[in-house]
Amino acid sequence: MHYLFFDIECANSYGGKAKIYSFGYVITDQDFNMVCPPEDILINPDSKFDPYVKKNILVYDRKLLKSMPKFNERYLTIKKLMTAKDIVCLGYGIENDLKFLSDECERYELKKIKAKVYDVQKIIKAVEQKPARKLNIEFTERFGEQEEKPHRSDIDAVRTMMVCKNVLQKVNKTPVQIYKEENIK
Repeated sequence: MHYLFFDIECANSYGGKAKIYSFGYVITDQDFNMVCPPEDILINPDSKFDPYVKKNILVYDRKLLKSMPKFNERYLTIKKLMTAKDIVCLGYGIENDLKFLSDECERYELKKIKAKVYDVQKIIKAVEQKPARKLNIEFTERFGEQEEKPHRSDIDAVRTMMVCKNVLQKVNKTPVQIYKEENIK
């Protein structure tokens, strides 16, 4: 069993529909050892960038992103990552990211990606609700020059992995066990 931690960034959500420009991920074994380097799959959002995104979120050159394949050309890669037989997908506050994927599938008339995804935020809440349990989560790894810039999907995926690792090691459980024991939906 492997864990795929992922994060998504979008150019905008005009018209209530997200236009993805990056799908960042890292894959680990069950002990949270990375089995491949983190990667950011860059995508041409084929849309304008919201001014807020340009000013506060975007860490890539827009010209670079415009030269990348569109979502429909990245779809199979993302789908294979998320639906591989031995993969458990995890993200933080994952409802938005799942909506972003759904929006893009609808936009390009692609079949929705059906993957079981566990939300690290819900895992943390379930663990913290136990009496006398205080989580002291610390980031112990450094990310070089991009370290202080949030919203780079690959780095955010690694940060999510680090938080999940910290929480799960404190209780010696897997994400699946916590979801089942706490009846998380």
